[in-house]
Amino acid sequence: MDRNLPTGRNARLAMQRLHHSGATPVRVLLIGDRSHLFAEVDGATLAERAVDRMWLSTRHGVDVDVLTDLAPVLRAVQGVFRTWRLWRYDVVLVALGEGLDSGQRPRTLARIGDLLSEVIADAADATEVIVVGPALVASDRSRHAAAPDVRLRSTVGRLGSSRVRFREVDGDADALGRSRAWATALGEEVAESVLTLRQAASESTARSRRNRADDEEPRQQALDALGIVGSAPDPRLNDLVELARTAFGTESAEINFIDRDRQWKMAVAGAGRGENPRAHSFCAYTIQHAEPTVVSDAALDPVLRDSPLVQGPHPIRFYVAHPIESADGYRIGSFCVYDPEPRDVRGLDLAVLRDLALLAQAEITGVDGPPAGVDAHLVQR
Repeated sequence: MDRNLPTGRNARLAMQRLHHSGATPVRVLLIGDRSHLFAEVDGATLAERAVDRMWLSTRHGVDVDVLTDLAPVLRAVQGVFRTWRLWRYDVVLVALGEGLDSGQRPRTLARIGDLLSEVIADAADATEVIVVGPALVASDRSRHAAAPDVRLRSTVGRLGSSRVRFREVDGDADALGRSRAWATALGEEVAESVLTLRQAASESTARSRRNRADDEEPRQQALDALGIVGSAPDPRLNDLVELARTAFGTESAEINFIDRDRQWKMAVAGAGRGENPRAHSFCAYTIQHAEPTVVSDAALDPVLRDSPLVQGPHPIRFYVAHPIESADGYRIGSFCVYDPEPRDVRGLDLAVLRDLALLAQAEITGVDGPPAGVDAHLVQR
């Protein structure tokens, strides 16, 4: 879970990904100092505690991208998110840490105002932006007459955004108490945002925008950058598809990647390896959406029923798949299970398929951590 790697086409930013099990995940970008977010206190980091609190508060799955360190992000703030596609996130959290009582505080807060300008410019209309920090109001020890939080709020006001919230965290407790207070604050703020998003019917929400098809050129570039198409079978991924076939009781399971005009099978259980034309691929349809694809009977599906994979001698009728993403969020393939007979999809546990897809994604990208609570022995090297 503690992997800290450059993220493809924007190598200035280092990112880690944390997950918590569950369907319909909330997407969160957490920006802060590594020394703050990943300092271990009593066996867990603040970032890990925060992800747990987000899950407990929302009862959704949680996907958190963590950008560290805050200082270099602020130094490179102009254009820093140009390729980051911030509109993918339901919530953007800026964690100011506990180092704001220095003489650099006013300059840091001014840069955070610039950072928020960048975030708001690229984020979806309904993406919530939340600044969390200790005592955002200047203390009596400050040598500056104007409270820095006033400057920051004024900057946000000039941006014309009502989507920025501020949350203060009490810093008086011991290290464990502070870590828990921070985690609670971050979790509660995400939960409040989720309630707002549930009430938003707008097509401009982050969830709605994520469900649009990716632009093909950068999506293909993200797949090419991984260099996995045509590689030798990976025993760990083969173990995962066997596990999926057993868990869902299907005849077959696969991990597939959509490469230009073909679907390439990277791991297969219950079917032959190789490739299919992209035009016939069910997984090519899956990557057009961020949500799982569930098909009870492909022969009745208006999009898939004419595919040779449905009409041929070994038909696919029941099909369920979850997208697999690159480190920067492009849908490059899918993890699917399927059967030659239609099935009732009521009671289908999509959270299990998501966890398996995330385990495969962690193995493939080398960036993601496995979902919390999932036995990750299959992805240990």
